[in-house]
Amino acid sequence: MPLTKRSLVLPASPPSVRLARSWVSKVLEEIGREDLVDAAQLGVSELVTNALIHSQPPLSVRVRGTVNHPRIEVVDSSPFPPQRESVAPEIEDVDDFNVTTFGRGLDLVAMMSRRWGSDLAHDGRSKSVWFEPSGKARYENHLEGEIFDFDPATGDGQDVAEGPRMPLRLLGVPARLFEEMRRYHFEVRRELRLLAMTAPEDYPLATELTEVLVQADRERRSTAGIGDLDRAIADRVDSVDLEYLVPVSTSTTMARIRDLLSEVYRALSADHLLAMRPPDLIVELETWYFTEFERQGRGDAPRRWTGPTSMPPV
Repeated sequence: MPLTKRSLVLPASPPSVRLARSWVSKVLEEIGREDLVDAAQLGVSELVTNALIHSQPPLSVRVRGTVNHPRIEVVDSSPFPPQRESVAPEIEDVDDFNVTTFGRGLDLVAMMSRRWGSDLAHDGRSKSVWFEPSGKARYENHLEGEIFDFDPATGDGQDVAEGPRMPLRLLGVPARLFEEMRRYHFEVRRELRLLAMTAPEDYPLATELTEVLVQADRERRSTAGIGDLDRAIADRVDSVDLEYLVPVSTSTTMARIRDLLSEVYRALSADHLLAMRPPDLIVELETWYFTEFERQGRGDAPRRWTGPTSMPPV
């Protein structure tokens, strides 16, 4: 059963290490995973220390995943992936009263993990480093981390795939609202990938959508014109007309993503899906966006977005 999302904002000072250790221990005890407390304390101590040394506020720690495979994340403001050094940490050297004993390399995290890695945030300006604590330490053959970049803006035709491409026109794209849609998609994708990794037999829908999104990433890297949307978002314009050149296969891929997302929202309620269902306006925008790829792929004329350009005030 997936966990309810839990998080704790940390002060940018050495006491954060002890605070994070205590909080993570309490959460694991509450879900009946006392067997993982020691590994979790060591791993989160290393990650929080690294964040204090190499990043700037804001800083937070989260517990996500499932009861069987809880996942601990430390979120910081640095966009740079963590660097693993060849260090042989000794468990007995770790002292939670002295931050200088930490920061000995990600080997400590790898040693205490079933799986670990890093996700860059959708805005490209922050990241989370995460691990799934293990009840048994790996003193040899430490795991390599899984470093993922789910930034939807990646690519602008620089990695052009072989095969035919087609022109695509997106008219009246609401730039600020589209940025909100990216945020929701980023969170949904993260949680679906986690479900696909930890319980694929229970969540085949999560596995399927994750695989289709990987295909969309490949096609995005072969798309020309994406930079225009990013500039419109940065300039805070209300709407923009876009012209892309996309692989022909993108039409089918985007229609499949639309249909799978609709099924995800229907089948995985708030009790199952960790990221909340997007607001109706975001769902309406994503339906229009994905459908334009399908429509124009079969030769139909572009259809302009006629909805609002921003979220209504709360």
